[in-house]
Amino acid sequence: MTSSLFRPFALAAVSSSGLLLAACAGSTAATRPADILSARQLDIVDEHGQARIRIGAPMPDPQGLKRAVAAYGIQFLSPTGQEIGGLAMLDAIGIRGLCFDSEEGYEAMCVGLEQGKPTITFRHDWKERITLGVVDGVASIVLHDAQGNPQLKLEVDKDGKTRTVGMTPAP
Repeated sequence: MTSSLFRPFALAAVSSSGLLLAACAGSTAATRPADILSARQLDIVDEHGQARIRIGAPMPDPQGLKRAVAAYGIQFLSPTGQEIGGLAMLDAIGIRGLCFDSEEGYEAMCVGLEQGKPTITFRHDWKERITLGVVDGVASIVLHDAQGNPQLKLEVDKDGKTRTVGMTPAP
């Protein structure tokens, strides 16, 4: 309960907050409920003022790079502001995913929907190493060599038939 001594200050703070929210919401403030804040980007900063989590629609490009298509979602940023992962929707190409980047800047691990098909991909040294997914009802796991070439593929089709490709039988 607010004491009568602090009540005028509390009311002033609430009024100021309401004005700030209305200013941030722009010209549509009159049509939005008071508890909704609209913004194109929101940065969550660390104790040093560096953005570490960014919500954007669209998200800005990573440092030194240009996105091929607009991305909407959440960026995870390093202490230096470099993108190190994110949760994004790439509407123009039908991809939704959660990815974590390596220190070198490539997507090291991604879980996503690509054109409505679920996939999980692991990369090392910029090369695809393991891919799991479902395409046209066929579930598969593909193992790649260090150069990114597929070496072993395990599949189970929608009727339960299994197949291995690239596996050499034991002597």
